[in-house]
Amino acid sequence: MEKKDIIIDLKGINKSYAGKDAVKNMNLYIRENEFITLLGPSGCGKTTTLRIIGGFEYPDSGDLFFAQKRINDVPPHKRAINTVFQKYALFPNMDIYDNIAFGLKIRKVDKKTIDAQVKKMLKLVDLEGFENRDIHSLSGGQQQRIAIARALVNKPKVLLLDEPLAALDLKLRKDMQYELKTMQMELGITFIYVTHDQEEALTMSDTVIVMNNGYIQQMGTPEEIYNEPENAFVADFIGDSNIVDAKMVDDKLVEIDGHVFKCIDGRDNGFNIGQPVDAVIRPEDIEIREYGEGIMNGKIISKLFIGVHYEMLVQSEDGKVEWLLQNYDSHEVGETIGMYVRPENIQIMHKPTSEDEEAQEVDI
Repeated sequence: MEKKDIIIDLKGINKSYAGKDAVKNMNLYIRENEFITLLGPSGCGKTTTLRIIGGFEYPDSGDLFFAQKRINDVPPHKRAINTVFQKYALFPNMDIYDNIAFGLKIRKVDKKTIDAQVKKMLKLVDLEGFENRDIHSLSGGQQQRIAIARALVNKPKVLLLDEPLAALDLKLRKDMQYELKTMQMELGITFIYVTHDQEEALTMSDTVIVMNNGYIQQMGTPEEIYNEPENAFVADFIGDSNIVDAKMVDDKLVEIDGHVFKCIDGRDNGFNIGQPVDAVIRPEDIEIREYGEGIMNGKIISKLFIGVHYEMLVQSEDGKVEWLLQNYDSHEVGETIGMYVRPENIQIMHKPTSEDEEAQEVDI
């Protein structure tokens, strides 16, 4: 990758509050025209990272570069970066026109240009004709779009978004996810988005950065993050997972819950015969078969209907594991079934080396 493609570069960034680390030795680069999401539970350091990039916080150590220039001490208003906060911070005493035009007026842009830019932004966020409306007359989704228009009218190279959809209802939130992604692609600027919502991150992002306790746990495409988690924390945080103790019994053979499964991980991936490992199996990847026709058997002990599929908890017959299954077909509580998992759907991981990598209950 050429350096000119990198617009934001964080090198060895550390930040603490009252002696507690918020961000630890962060090394991260962000490319131009990329939609990148910082994802993780509350207190993981994602908002602190965003605030450092925006200039609202300064790092204790390390360097922040924008287009290859060090900007550690550059104040927010002198960075080609704008921010949309969770609380939109619109000016209640101004109508929509003046809210959007505010930054341009501060820069003493001429009135003709301001008029043209405000109309352009209103068209972009699908609010044409709303110029003279009062802020209080708008819905939450409309206010969110005005906040984005106010940020974009200044033509930033980077737009920071700190959980801007959190206050919206589910349907509007989903609609705005698609609108934001479309907007980013049309404008061709870099979006850096903060959320604790896994679905939101997977839906919109080119790149997802999963954080926990101030550290980056994994960085990759949504597909890589979901299908190839690097540790138990990522596997547990991104979607639903069965994470169980297992042991490599041969090359590409793993023992799980007393049964031997074929897998695609082995010596080439750094796993040794006899090594204790974690096996990750997504609930939708466990196939339900007739009793005795799978690799293992179990009894359904609970069932829930979750919109488009059924979610079942299955007690294994020979072991002590309760398996979470997701299936489009309905099966009854008390039914005994066979279960089969294809080799490519078993993800083998090394045991966690720290608490940061462990699957855990997290406050989101």
